[in-house]
Amino acid sequence: MARVFLVNPPSPEPVRTPLLSFCHLAASLRAGGHEVALLDASAPHAPRDHATIAARVAAFAPDLVGLHLKTLHVQPAYALAAALADWPLVAGGPHATIVPDEPLACGFRWVIRGEGEEALVELADAVDGTRALADIAGLSWIDRGLVRHNPTRPFLTELDRLAPPLSALDLFDLAWYDGPRTPAGILSSRGCPAACNFCSNDVTGRKFRYRSASEVAKEIAALRDQGSIAFSFFDDSFAVGRRRVRELCDAIADLGGPVYWTCTAHPAHLDREVVADMKRAGCAGIDIGMESADPGMLVRIGKGVTVERVLDVLGWCRDLGVHTVVNLMFGWPDETDEELDATIGFLERAAPIAGGFNARGVVVPYPGTAIYEQHHERFGFTGWWIREAPLAYAVFPTSWSEAEIRRAYADDPALDRNFFQHPPHRVARIRDALAKKAELTMAIQLRRHEPAGVPAAGAR
Repeated sequence: MARVFLVNPPSPEPVRTPLLSFCHLAASLRAGGHEVALLDASAPHAPRDHATIAARVAAFAPDLVGLHLKTLHVQPAYALAAALADWPLVAGGPHATIVPDEPLACGFRWVIRGEGEEALVELADAVDGTRALADIAGLSWIDRGLVRHNPTRPFLTELDRLAPPLSALDLFDLAWYDGPRTPAGILSSRGCPAACNFCSNDVTGRKFRYRSASEVAKEIAALRDQGSIAFSFFDDSFAVGRRRVRELCDAIADLGGPVYWTCTAHPAHLDREVVADMKRAGCAGIDIGMESADPGMLVRIGKGVTVERVLDVLGWCRDLGVHTVVNLMFGWPDETDEELDATIGFLERAAPIAGGFNARGVVVPYPGTAIYEQHHERFGFTGWWIREAPLAYAVFPTSWSEAEIRRAYADDPALDRNFFQHPPHRVARIRDALAKKAELTMAIQLRRHEPAGVPAAGAR
């Protein structure tokens, strides 16, 4: 039996509920016979200073310490790794998966690439002396001073066999959070079949896999038993497969009693019948991935949808009483003024039928994406996440403040970074577009919450 301590490093953006990924990892480690402790140092009230975190790790005396790495917050994660250098460190998560050599050069002994549930258990076995490191698929490691990358681990296909994530909730300290000790969501599937060039999705991949409807419903019932009747599906793309969606919605509806949920869905997978099924099962909101409203740009980024289809989806959702958020992005490489104006013009077209628009929205070239690979040398942003100061995104407000909400929606530090070297007039136009998106979203929200018969703010 190995002793494993998992740490979600401190970051500027607090995590307000237990991490679902840590629930899955910890539950799998326990099911594999290992002892687990964890610290979510990104939680609002959890210890954040390195000395306290190191003391907690030392008190547990682990055989293995795992850190979750995300690109935006990788610099503070590496700083924490330096403070934990006395312990054998393993890195996992999206950033570690995409650039495994980097963590190995920053003090980590091992990196797990891709889905971690099975690989982390096998690494714990190896640390315990019952398995060879060379036999662990998806492991990158330093062997006698040389970096080795074991063969890629196939994606998990039988998701129902994973240990129940809620069985690890006792590892999270309730005092770390402001609300109940339950994750904000669940997974009904993994993988996204879309081929968008701004998304890498290396952890769960392009191959779509899903859990059985009965297992998902069982997890929802367990959440509800703990007092949580509202949650999100954290699926990469929820609405893939009409029959699967119907079976899942039937199973949720058969639970009886109230349950409310949101999800992210590709508009090509939504029609009136699918949305009606989702509404019947408690769907309260859908994030619609659109990104651009220029037809040519939609083709270039591999979105696989048309403007007309998105408008149809928004109309169906409005008619059925499902709130929608339209995700739009600005500042694509080589985006012309005309292409940008097409997206800005779409804001006015969609505002009467949409529930709102996404916050921020300036394109960021994440490592592992086609956009990064095609443009980093040309525009000189190679390794920006480690060479430059981290992008300082403002924390979203947790209470109603119109000024703070407008700021959080409209401010985007990626615009000041200007990765793709847009000319000054276009940067100014994007800044105006962000403000307009925030203004329209605020107006929609105010309109939704005003008593019947009261005119919307600004109405004449």
